[in-house]
Amino acid sequence: MKTLKKQQGLGMLGWLVVLAVAGFFLLCAFKIIPLYAENRYIVSGLKALVEPGTKLEDMTTAEIKKKMGNFYMINNVRSKEAQNIVVDRAANRVVVKVDYEARVNLFYNLDVVVDFKNHLDSTAPHQCCKPVAE
Repeated sequence: MKTLKKQQGLGMLGWLVVLAVAGFFLLCAFKIIPLYAENRYIVSGLKALVEPGTKLEDMTTAEIKKKMGNFYMINNVRSKEAQNIVVDRAANRVVVKVDYEARVNLFYNLDVVVDFKNHLDSTAPHQCCKPVAE
C-alpha cells in the first residue's frame, strides 16, 4: 500500500507526453480547420446562386462562373482548385460542380489531403452541395 507522500501525480516525463500529444492535436486542428472553413464559403457561394428571384437555368455558364468568382473574391477563397467550376447542362437541369482536393503540409514530408465534392442541381436546390448521381 502506498502512502500519501508517494502519490503525487504525473512526473516530468508524464507531463511531456501529455503536452506532446496535446500539441500534435492542436497542430492538426490549426492546419485542417481552415480547409473546412474555406469549403463552407464555397457551399455558401453555391447556395447564393439559387437565391429567390434567380433561376439557374436562365444564367449562362460565364455568368455562373463570374458570380462564383465574385463570391470567392469577397470571402477570400484562395484555393486554386476551387476555381475549377464545371457547369453541366441537360435539357431540363443545370448542375454546377466544384470538386477539388485541398492539401496542407502537416510537418516535414507528411501532408493531409481533404477531398471536397460540392454539387448544385437546379432541380433540387435544397439538396445543395451533396454529390449528384449522374
